[in-house]
Amino acid sequence: MSVGTGYGFCVVGELNPGALTAALAGCLGVQAADVEVAGEEYDPRTRHWDAAVSCGCAAAAGDVSWVLDVYATERVVAPPGSRDLARGLAAALGRVVVYEAQPYQSGACWVAVPDGRTVRGRLYDPGDVAGREGFVMDAVESPLPAFPGARTDFVYEALSFGQGRDFGQALRAIASALRSRCPEGRLELRGSLAGDAYDRYSDIDLLWTVPGERFAAAVAGAGEALAGALPLLTARSDPEFHDAADRRLLTYFFRDLPLFRRLDLDVRAATPAVGPVPTGGGWPLAVSALANAVGAVKAVRRGRDAETVRGLVERGGARVGVTERASGRWADDIARLVDAAERADPGAGELAGRVRELVTGQLG
Repeated sequence: MSVGTGYGFCVVGELNPGALTAALAGCLGVQAADVEVAGEEYDPRTRHWDAAVSCGCAAAAGDVSWVLDVYATERVVAPPGSRDLARGLAAALGRVVVYEAQPYQSGACWVAVPDGRTVRGRLYDPGDVAGREGFVMDAVESPLPAFPGARTDFVYEALSFGQGRDFGQALRAIASALRSRCPEGRLELRGSLAGDAYDRYSDIDLLWTVPGERFAAAVAGAGEALAGALPLLTARSDPEFHDAADRRLLTYFFRDLPLFRRLDLDVRAATPAVGPVPTGGGWPLAVSALANAVGAVKAVRRGRDAETVRGLVERGGARVGVTERASGRWADDIARLVDAAERADPGAGELAGRVRELVTGQLG
């Protein structure tokens, strides 16, 4: 017996049944005549029971306007996932579309905006928030005009799914430390964590935008703020941006987090920076080489091609005097890189020891 595909969406704003029919048809690759949109007052005697796509549509109160229950039968060839269908509907309707983020819990959801972005949110069902009627969008990870009352915050329970609770707690500690240092600043996820393609090897990539008059202090104090939340292992600043008046890229490894969970903090001034801006730290070549070693382990575990892994190993080696080519026996090549980094800078010994443990644990 063939089984169709079900979807659950919420839509913000006015919704025309004809426009919804056309949007569903376009997104699911069927004719408009094969889509039925049924409101709460539908008459079962006149329903199009043979429709390829059916959509129940109910008015809602609070921060969303409509709840859609979409069902695509087996006549829909290669039905898209919820993310792709929500983005398609948002673009076609010019409306914000909220979709379920199962198997996340605690109301975690995704919000698709007409410009193609998707943003995590936390949407509570009617009655779940005291003193508020209807659905309540409690938080979104980036400010959205559709939800002016929502807080801007990361949805930690969603980000932690499949990563262990400790990851969400660590991210919360990092965000809290930076926000305490500059309450006027804005933190945003970047890289794979901003989407749904992240895994246990993903870095923590954050964009920290601060007022220009606070930029120098934010760069100078970021390490101290983070160290107060999570013990630091190393800190470095990318020299590519040392001459920039309004940007620094700072990288941190933490003692209590896996090495894969390094923080890449992109600090930018929202307005022209005021006063001299420090570099934010040095660029220890040994630490940089060890970061490449971690990246090479990650690339092997993710199944990247040999040239990608080789490039990481050899670029790291060049920073600490390794001239020989990588052999392709990755555990040996990376171990040699780690040894050379520690010889070049004994002060990087603790990080080198952690990387050796990583190589043994991940590559044998």
